Amino acid sequence: DQKKQYVLVPGGAGFIGNHCVIELITAGYTPIVVDNEHNSSAECLKRVEQSTECQIINYKIDCLDLENLRNIFKKYLIYTIINCAALKSVGTPKYLPLDEKHSCIGDAITNPYSKSKYICEHILKDTIVAHPVRILKLK
Repeated sequence: DQKKQYVLVPGGAGFIGNHCVIELITAGYTPIVVDNEHNSSAECLKRVEQSTECQIINYKIDCLDLENLRNIFKKYLIYTIINCAALKSVGTPKYLPLDEKHSCIGDAITNPYSKSKYICEHILKDTIVAHPVRILKLK
């Protein structure tokens, strides 16, 4: 359907993702959920369908499954992507609670995770310069 604005939501069956799906439906968009259900359940999407009275397009696939992702992009004209997919981190933080004076807070790159976040943010900045797209990052 050319009139619909499809929004791909990787991780849309998770806690944050299903709230995004509700807001997208409320705003008139058609969300397409892609979720491997590793940290989530299709049950929450059923509750979203009941509360919004809208059938959700849901694919139980992993975001790394490029062949199936390509098929979704061939089938639908994707307007934008809101990525809510993530794996839960392992382990317990050393310092709880953290406050604004703690040495772990700030822009310091102190481990591989913070380095990967830093690099991804610069990739997004370069993408914005090269292409007329809008990007929102949540921290």
